[in-house]
This record gives sequence, structure tokens and C-alpha cells, in this order.
Amino acid sequence: MPKAFISILGTNDYLECRHKFPGGEVSEEPVKYIQEDLIKKYCKDWTEQDEIRILLTDDAKQKNWYDNGHKNREGNTIPNIGLENRLKRMEFSFKICPIFIKEGFYENEIWEIFQTIFDTFRENEEVIVDITHSFRSLPTLMVTLLNFAKQVRNIKVLGIYYAAFEKLGTIPEAKKIPTNERIAPVLNLTSFSDLQDWTNAAYDFIVNASTSKMKSLVKSSLTEEKSPDPKENYFPVRVINKLSELIDNIALCRGKELLNFNYDSIRNDLSALKNKTLPKAFYILIDEIQNKIKNFDNDPGKLAVTITEWCINHNYFQQAITMLQEFSLTIVLKQNELDSSVKLNRELVPQAFKISAQKIPKEEWIKPSSENVGLVEKLLENQLLKNLNPHYNTLSVIRNDINHSGFLVEARSISSMKERLNKILDEYKKILDHYAHQPIQSS
Repeated sequence: MPKAFISILGTNDYLECRHKFPGGEVSEEPVKYIQEDLIKKYCKDWTEQDEIRILLTDDAKQKNWYDNGHKNREGNTIPNIGLENRLKRMEFSFKICPIFIKEGFYENEIWEIFQTIFDTFRENEEVIVDITHSFRSLPTLMVTLLNFAKQVRNIKVLGIYYAAFEKLGTIPEAKKIPTNERIAPVLNLTSFSDLQDWTNAAYDFIVNASTSKMKSLVKSSLTEEKSPDPKENYFPVRVINKLSELIDNIALCRGKELLNFNYDSIRNDLSALKNKTLPKAFYILIDEIQNKIKNFDNDPGKLAVTITEWCINHNYFQQAITMLQEFSLTIVLKQNELDSSVKLNRELVPQAFKISAQKIPKEEWIKPSSENVGLVEKLLENQLLKNLNPHYNTLSVIRNDINHSGFLVEARSISSMKERLNKILDEYKKILDHYAHQPIQSS
């Protein structure tokens, strides 16, 4: 992967100091520019495909990129080696790339800066960012831009750093400290970028019912140092995989798997995750996940409503219709003590719905063979089937409309289908509420 170090160069006449990095290591010699120490620390093994990108305004270019850019009160030049030549003296293999940007006083300039920086990112690039001398809105802009580039260019943020020189006091106070004793702490702000990743993962799950981002983040947050027991380290991944299985079962309409799914187990496992060493943002997301699956139940009546609501909320409209109809068949069959996994049984129930809806005389029945007529007659007497009948058959019309991709002359509009589907679900809730409390076991 190509790598890039990105830093904004300021305009002040900086004091030399040493830096204390996260983990406690202190740089050996005082330097004037934080970029020097960060590059020595994090970029020393980089190759010619990697880049050091220094963002420069015209003022920063004149004062700190080139040599001798500052003057004292008397107007005399202050001798100084600018950052450009200091980087060249390092004799590393990476490329040095000055990037010129606007001052950013106006909104249009801020957007120009955004575009300029974004255009430097390469696909799949790994980046380290220094925001020590970012001015005005640039720190916020940079963090936002990184998140955008992660989505569009698939970059990976290795680190975001800020050298807290202000810890040494005011400039006059810092000047009184012997140069070798000026030690500014370097703060690791990479968690800001990580938080945005978790924000995206939370949004993707809550809105789109997708666990892919969350799964990737959980995996990347685990290391062998977390626990000497590999199984303990794998536990969070296993929980997310189980959650993914649940969502996939809904997306692919796996009714039998959903009826037999252990919802109590996954809820308990999610609670147990709060005792693990994981990013804090994940703990908040756990509450959201638990809230999303709190109504899942193995009772067919309850589950039919819960899954249909889930599908509608996540724009799985075709799955919502399929699930609601197929669960209707399952519940009716189980009420009549018939095996809901037998294909013939599942074919007879829709016929019973059709016969009941259209009041087809017995002599005009086509599909049921002579040996199954009695079974159809029994189904026609089922009170649940009678209650669901008008709503089930309307679902069939919408399902047929969708399966024909709206090409039929009588095709409904999107808004009317959504409205009708929500009304049907409301009716199903009322009808199934009574049956949801009956002890119907899944087979």
C-alpha cells in the first residue's frame, strides 16, 4: 500500500523543542518543526512510492518552507533552515511534495482546500496526519476529509497527531526553559477517525441493517494481547457473525431458520460484550443492536409481525410481503396440526385462501386432488384463515405486481404499495396478537 504523511505548515517562528510520543519515548535532539520528529518516528522505513505532503499557504511557504523567512523587530533576517531543506537533509527514500493551499478565510476557499487535499489521495493509501499547526477550520476540515476519503478512496488512517507545545506555557515562558528540557507531548488523536468509522458502522446497521463495517471494525480492534485465550478474543467476532446470520436469514427469507434462531442467546452474548475490552463507541452500538432485536421471538405470530416491521423499516419490501405470507401459511398449518415443512401442505393453504376469497364452489376446485379435498375443507373452516383472508390476498396482488417488475397494466405506484403494505401490517398485528400467545411450536 502507498503511504503518505500529511501536515499543515504554519507561519510562526517556532521554538526548538523535543517531543514525547505516545508510549513515553522522547526524541533525542531538539527540532524546530514537529514534522521532523514525526517523520523520523513514523516514516523512516518508507520507500520512493511513499510521499511527504506539506500543505502550504503563501505565507507559510515564505516564512517556514524556505530558509530565513522570519525577521526580528528591527527588520533583520533571522537565520533559519526552512522545513524544505531540513526534510531533504534526512536523505530518506520518500518523495517530498509541497501542496499549495488557500488561506481559507472564505467558504469557497475552504472547499478549494478540501478539493486540493482530496485530489492528492491515492486509492487504498495509508496516511498519517499531523494537525499541530492547522489553522482556523482546518483541523475540522481535515478530520471530515479523511472520513470522506475513507469511503471514496478506501484510504486507511494510520495516525492523527498533535504536538501540544502549549503545555510548555506561553512563548515567553517556554523561552525560559532550556532548549533540551522543552519537551512537548505528542497526542494521538487517531481515535477521532476511529469514532467516525464506528459512526458509519452504526449508521449502516441502524439504517441499512448491514453488519459488514461493524464486523470489520471488531476484527481489527482485537489483538492477541487482549487475552491469552484465543477463543476469548474471537468471542466478539462470533457474536457479530451470529448477528450477520440473523440479518442474512431475513434478507434471504429463511423462515425455518428464523423460527429456530436462538434470540435469547444472541441477546445474552451482546450483553456479555460489554465486559470485553473493545472501543467505547462499540458499547453504545451494542445498546442500539439490542434495541433493534429486542422484539424477536420464536413464537410464529410474534415473529411474523416483527420481521415484517424490520423489513419495511429497512426497505426490504419484497421480503416483507414474502415473509408475512409464508408465516401466515405456517401458522395456519400448525393450528391444524399439519407439518409446515411439507410442500403439498404449503400449496394447499394458498388454495384455501383463494377459494375462500373468491367463494369458489367445490365442484370448480381444480388444484386439490380428491384425497386432499377434505383437508382443504378443514382449512376453510379455520378462523385465522378467515380473518387473514382479505389481507393475505391483497398481499398476493402486491407480490405479483413486484414480481412482474411493475410492467402489468394494473401496476400500482410505489407510494400506494407502501401505504397498503403498512395498513395490512396493522391488520395483521391485530389478528395475530391473539394467536401469538398460543403455544404453537415450530417444527
